[in-house]
Amino acid sequence: MQNTGKGLSIAGLVLGIVSVCLAWFYMINIITLVCGVVGIVCAAKGSKAAKAAAVPTGLATAGLVISIIGTCLAGIGFFSCTLCVVCAAGAAETTLGMGL
Repeated sequence: MQNTGKGLSIAGLVLGIVSVCLAWFYMINIITLVCGVVGIVCAAKGSKAAKAAAVPTGLATAGLVISIIGTCLAGIGFFSCTLCVVCAAGAAETTLGMGL
């Protein structure tokens, strides 16, 4: 049986969709980053297998693009929300340290 990479392409697409959908929630961003990176790897391997089997690579390409977008959104969300939490903690510490 020849490996056409269809399963890996579908896995990459699903993980990309999950990473895009969950990138908007703060506490899940680290999981979303992992899903996006795994989606990129799956889609790239699926594309390579599809090219070797001489079958269309559209599903793998879509999975790769969606996974990259989800990873970027999750990374931006994670670092910006982490920065907000750190700044809020610093402000609370300064306020409580002054005795207010």
